[in-house]
Amino acid sequence: MAPKRMAEESIPQRVAAYGCRLPEKLPPGEILTDITKKSWRIGEPIGSGGFGDVYLASSDIKKPVGQKAKYVIKIEPHNNGPLFVEMNFYIRAAKAEMIEDWCESQNLRQVGIPTYEGSGSHHFNGARYRFLVIPRYGIDVDKIFRSNGRKLSKKIISSLSVQMLYALEYIHSKGYAHSDVKGCNILLKKTSRDNNNIDIEKTPAYLVDYGLAYRFRNSNNVHKPFEHDERRAHEGTLVYTCRDAHHGTHSRRGDLETLGYNILQWMCGRLPWEQEEGDLPANTDPEKIHEQKEYYMKNIDLFMKKCFGTKNIPENISNYMKYIVSLKFETRPDYSYLRSLFRENLNFQKLFGKRFSYANENSVVFAAQKSLNLPERRPCKPVNGEMRITRSTSQPLLQRMNSDEDFSWESVLACHPDKIARITAQIPPSSLTPPPSPTPPCIPTYAMLAVMQKMKDRQNGTIKQKSSNNDLRPRWMTPAMEEIYERKFASNVAIIQELNAKLGYRATRSRTAQKRKNNQTARKAPQTESKPSSKKRKLSY
Repeated sequence: MAPKRMAEESIPQRVAAYGCRLPEKLPPGEILTDITKKSWRIGEPIGSGGFGDVYLASSDIKKPVGQKAKYVIKIEPHNNGPLFVEMNFYIRAAKAEMIEDWCESQNLRQVGIPTYEGSGSHHFNGARYRFLVIPRYGIDVDKIFRSNGRKLSKKIISSLSVQMLYALEYIHSKGYAHSDVKGCNILLKKTSRDNNNIDIEKTPAYLVDYGLAYRFRNSNNVHKPFEHDERRAHEGTLVYTCRDAHHGTHSRRGDLETLGYNILQWMCGRLPWEQEEGDLPANTDPEKIHEQKEYYMKNIDLFMKKCFGTKNIPENISNYMKYIVSLKFETRPDYSYLRSLFRENLNFQKLFGKRFSYANENSVVFAAQKSLNLPERRPCKPVNGEMRITRSTSQPLLQRMNSDEDFSWESVLACHPDKIARITAQIPPSSLTPPPSPTPPCIPTYAMLAVMQKMKDRQNGTIKQKSSNNDLRPRWMTPAMEEIYERKFASNVAIIQELNAKLGYRATRSRTAQKRKNNQTARKAPQTESKPSSKKRKLSY
């Protein structure tokens, strides 16, 4: 189904994101050199965001860049952060050879991930800019959705869902979560200059914009635990933000939940927390949106009735959302099962190429089981989110260990100890959406303590009097440094007192205090006393 004809859209007015500045407009024909010393020539700008601009680009620097350019370059100032995150994702996870190897392992011809073409820094008019080169694609899904009266056909939705599930599976296999899945970030492959000639059902779709990409695995390849992070709370696009992202953390189930909200919107036109005409008001409270998502995700049937009414509720999206609810934070999703919910009436051979095999979806196995009336084979249960227990080894071993009949220590000891540990491992209980984790302990500095005390004094209406103690210690010292300071101070006092005793003087805090005491003594006893020799020097501290 082709989208309705749309008028030529002009580039929207550039508005910088909060705390960021937009780059200066670069003239067409500017030459940029990436980190591999490859040169790129930019053309006219075709887009703008809150952090930077997007230009047409070409690797042929001798010719002007036309409208048929095969590449685009994203440019933003060095002080901005999203493009730095995106560049790191492309370098670590989206090189052409990486994508090809993964597609070959999955019997796929392609997957909807843009390939990394180049990146680097560029100086222009005294300012330093960061840039990224990726392939150029066509129209985004959100424009098609809005131009068709906020609805998409079942076949288009099924095609996009399956392709995005493959794209997310690839991203997750590299240890990343996308964190901002939405129609604006799903681009169709540009097969024609006229978008009306694009067959959406058979056109590959690509997931772009990795400025919020999040590494959910640490350096030891272990999944990061659920932690509430107020700095990243409500990150992403508020309409589609998952419940975990409202807490400031991301995982694989969060990406799948965000995709589910998009699929629901494509099917029914709008989500329950949107306005009648769609979208959210500018002054929407993120906490209220979070509360609604928590409420509806606890009752999927009510969620579906709110979206579709009491009739014609699609079974595939209902089962999809129920599966998302059942996922734990660190559990690896069953992507094959989720794709099977949307694969009906799709021509995978045309969509993914000749190398596509239905074995990934177990469709041949399911068909054989139905014809022979065999019991359905269910997926293996995941242990600790990643490891799998095979039926050929685990179940007989468990039976031998738990039964007294024909028990033999030889058979148990012959098994690998890791297998026994995997079988007996239990997944720790955890709620669907864990509560916010406690705030980590903070050791305030002296400056922070002073500011906090001033705030308390203002609130209580009290005025703190200046201390009479003239403590000359610097306020940036740590407790350990204070202890060393006290020791040295006591040692110096003892030395000064000892020297003053030898010279015939009493140690005082300062020369002024000693002079004041001498004056008081002179008033009481006017007779002249012998003064100490000028060779003797009074020490003070």
